[in-house]
Amino acid sequence: MEPSLPELLLSGAKLMLIGMGIVYLFLALLVWIIGMTHKLLNRYTPEPGPARSSLGLDETQEAEIAAVIGAALHRYRHP
Repeated sequence: MEPSLPELLLSGAKLMLIGMGIVYLFLALLVWIIGMTHKLLNRYTPEPGPARSSLGLDETQEAEIAAVIGAALHRYRHP
C-alpha cells in the first residue's frame, strides 16, 4: 500500500527537524570549541610589547616620512 500525502509530509517534516537539529548542534559545538581555543590561546600567549619601528627610527623621523608619503599620494591622486 502506498503512503498517503499526510504521512509523507509528516515523515518529511520529521526528517527536516532532525537534520536541522543536527546542524544546529554541530554549529553550537563549533562555536564552543572556537571559544575554548580563544581562551586557551589568550592564556598562553605573551602580551604584545610596545610597537617599534622596523627601521629603527625615532618618532620625529617617522612623522616626517609619513608626511612625505602623504604628500606623494596627494600629488599622485591630484595631478
